[in-house]
Amino acid sequence: MINELLIIIFAPLIAGVIAWALDIKGVREIIGVIGAAVPLAYLIKLYSEVDAGNTIRYSTNFGGFTFDFALTHLSWIFAMIAGVVGLAAVLGMVSTSRNSYEWLFALMSLSGVYGVFLAYDLMGFFLFWELMTFGSFMMVLKYNRSASLKYFVLSIIGAYAMLLAIGMIYAKVGSFSFIEVYKALSQDAAMGAVGAGTIFSRGEMAAIFGLFLVAFGVKAGTFPLHVWAPDAYSETNQSYTAMFSGVLSKTGVYGFILIYMLLGYRLIVEFGTFRSVPKFGYIIAFLGGLTIVIGGILAALQEDIRKLFAYSSISQIGYILVAIGVGSALSIEAGIYHAISHALFKGLFFLIVATIVYRTGKTEFKDMGGLAEKMPFTFAMAFVAILSLAGIPPMVGFASKWLIFEAVISQNMPILGGMVFFGSAIGFVYLIRFTYAVWFGQRPTDLDDVKDAPLPLAIGMAILALLNVVFGIAPGIVAQELNKVFGSDVIGGTIWELNIGVGKYSGLLITIWLVIGMLVAAIIYFLGARVRRVPVTDTYQSGNPVTMDYNLTIRRNFFLPLKEALSFWLRISFDKLYRDIAKTTEDFADTLRNYVYNGNVQSYAWYLAIVLLILAIWGV
Repeated sequence: MINELLIIIFAPLIAGVIAWALDIKGVREIIGVIGAAVPLAYLIKLYSEVDAGNTIRYSTNFGGFTFDFALTHLSWIFAMIAGVVGLAAVLGMVSTSRNSYEWLFALMSLSGVYGVFLAYDLMGFFLFWELMTFGSFMMVLKYNRSASLKYFVLSIIGAYAMLLAIGMIYAKVGSFSFIEVYKALSQDAAMGAVGAGTIFSRGEMAAIFGLFLVAFGVKAGTFPLHVWAPDAYSETNQSYTAMFSGVLSKTGVYGFILIYMLLGYRLIVEFGTFRSVPKFGYIIAFLGGLTIVIGGILAALQEDIRKLFAYSSISQIGYILVAIGVGSALSIEAGIYHAISHALFKGLFFLIVATIVYRTGKTEFKDMGGLAEKMPFTFAMAFVAILSLAGIPPMVGFASKWLIFEAVISQNMPILGGMVFFGSAIGFVYLIRFTYAVWFGQRPTDLDDVKDAPLPLAIGMAILALLNVVFGIAPGIVAQELNKVFGSDVIGGTIWELNIGVGKYSGLLITIWLVIGMLVAAIIYFLGARVRRVPVTDTYQSGNPVTMDYNLTIRRNFFLPLKEALSFWLRISFDKLYRDIAKTTEDFADTLRNYVYNGNVQSYAWYLAIVLLILAIWGV
């Protein structure tokens, strides 16, 4: 009998291969949906065993290596993120996929994600990480070669960084197993705490942490390693981007949590704390804060809705990294909570974008407007996503952000707190524009015949929207599951209420008052409140002459003054820096090729003589 963990991991990949091999329209879509639904069904089936505190284990030998897999409560939570958002994204692909190629590589990347979350050794973790990366790279390559190349190069850098870190650990520990690595590093930390000799030096621990920081930072889209994400997210099937942003980025988050689980004690002993926060954690948190700010500002400046939400996704990941970096039980739990929230509302946003692009063929604000009337269901879904991302109750985004705010404040981290609050403010800025420019105002005549979302996309959006509402009204459902990971009531309360000691939040109470307020407003309106039509003027000039060169409307150049104010800082581009480094490296390689590898046998003889002389001097 095939082990259940293997079914969870490989069901999407097998379905993708079958869909690709058959390549029959209608059949491949059914197989793809089944491939995404089977792992989710098994995860739900195994919940009772995981909830009882049992760890489901499986080991196999392949190629001389032992691969361990385990379903713990933590990995179950992350696998459920992949299951729910992955299924919703696959439902969207039923409408938006172009061919069997996309089904193969989209489902391949989903299998890689499951493998990352269920792997219980470093070798398996790395191999499935690469499977996930390859599948997502091929999805981007189908749409944009340049974007895929950028993603590939950054991913290769992250992969080699991870491989070097794993190699350094294996060289000292002699095992890839998470359990053995944890034991060895814990014992090493205990020895270091009493001043005894340790197997890992200070420099080695700094190098391992730095390498993992690069590896996981690339996948999470952490500043300044985020440059691949805007192009990759926008230049692929937008239904798949719901999975790309909502699920694949969480493998980076999961990696940062593993740093705490496997290396945390050793890093704290070696490098100490900054106030009450581990120094290595503060590095993660500070990079997360920069990611919030920079991602949010760049999101506000975009004219393309795909790139707006790509940068927005980067910014929201920053919240998670801040929370994980702070390192308290409350902050890590809040970070995982926001990982769930982000997957739900950002997955929903990209399905909404997929619907807009699919129905209109437009991606820029200047070509949109008035779509709420033509696409009422999609607008309703967008309204849920907007409230959740903005952190407005009673959506799930408010609950997770509130916990992060409280966690940062409780640790007396004013700089991080300022970054987090700035992120919320800038989020309102770009969401207001998206709301009005796309859904309200005057509609272009070429959009008069636009239809609402096709049924598969509508079902995918409805699943994610429903969970945004349910987990917002009953936030304790998520909190109680996260408490089981820590083995204590870090967040108290009921399923309707969160209680962290210094404050409470009741999703149900907020909902009741919201409904009452809406009823009162409706009664006043229908009883004959005085209303009048007002002209809509969506231009503003702030003293500038009204010209097409400086035409500021909600749909065109709306934040041009902000762009001009930040012009100095916007010239500082890590994207350009990386391109310059690549160009310099390429020029240097050409120089070597022309002057060193010149085809002259006499030159090669001199090279050999020099090498032999050096070896002789070293005594070899």
